[in-house]
Amino acid sequence: MRSQRGSAEAFARLVEIFEVRLFNFILRKVGSRPEAEDLTQETFLRAWQRIDSYRPRWRFSTWLYTIATRLAISHARRSNTTWRPAAHHGEPACTAPESKPDRSWIWRMVDEVLTDDQRTAVWLRYVEDLGISEIATVMNKSQVGVRVMLFRARAALAERMRDMEPDEVELSVATVAVGQPIAGGVP
Repeated sequence: MRSQRGSAEAFARLVEIFEVRLFNFILRKVGSRPEAEDLTQETFLRAWQRIDSYRPRWRFSTWLYTIATRLAISHARRSNTTWRPAAHHGEPACTAPESKPDRSWIWRMVDEVLTDDQRTAVWLRYVEDLGISEIATVMNKSQVGVRVMLFRARAALAERMRDMEPDEVELSVATVAVGQPIAGGVP
């Protein structure tokens, strides 16, 4: 990896690739744009300072998200806060092509129904497309623990959808099918 050999240009390219995705991930953890911006910058700074400790047996994203997760946890401890969703996160528009349907209603439901760990696991699996072993590494959990967490998260979301009024379910499904925002919702 060129950045491990000291190439600032190569590392700058990695920042370009991961900056928006990492920011969205951290924003979901801390709930505040200014805090997420600071933690994103701190994550990249730490990654640059410790690039020699990166081992290519893992994807770079796994290593980067591990740093970000630990910084977010430390930040929460220092500021004595817990996770709180930022207003209308929605699905990050910058990580998905515009031709994809609007799924922000799903992420609002994720924010309402799931625990912090479940939200993190779901995000890493379905947005970042990390495998179970990579998620386990990022979250410092066992692979079995991650599988159980994802199973319970999907079950909780399915239960919530069963509890929705038929009109809400139809509207949600229609929203995904035609790519239109939920009535009264934020796209």
